[in-house]
Amino acid sequence: MTLCDVNIYIYAFMEESTYYKFYNNWLSKLLNSDTYFFYTEIILSSFVRIATNPKIFDSPSPLNKAFDFTKIIKDHHMSNSIMPGANHWKIFKELCKNTKAIGNDITDAYLAALAIEAGAEFITADKGFKKFNGLKLKLLKP
Repeated sequence: MTLCDVNIYIYAFMEESTYYKFYNNWLSKLLNSDTYFFYTEIILSSFVRIATNPKIFDSPSPLNKAFDFTKIIKDHHMSNSIMPGANHWKIFKELCKNTKAIGNDITDAYLAALAIEAGAEFITADKGFKKFNGLKLKLLKP
């Protein structure tokens, strides 16, 4: 199963993003398939934070539209919510130590640990995730 990074959702949702069509088509194919996928509320909350931010987008999303998008992901018949389990903190801490993570890398390590613990392939446009050993990674680039 897969777990999408917030950037995949942002690029697929925000029409002003450079590669909107590519990511929107990719996500549409996932949502129209019979493929199970994971989501986590920390990524969905990050999506809402970024999509509605006027410092990031010239035309930020209205809050209700951003939440409508998260509802599509959460309520999808093939989606499964994941949360940190018993080994998450140990994996997270190891990833942080092994990569000497600081700043924004801490959040990335947290997400990588979620995917590792769940056995998920992490789908992202961010090549910075390559540094996390044990992470099944798919870089999705146009």
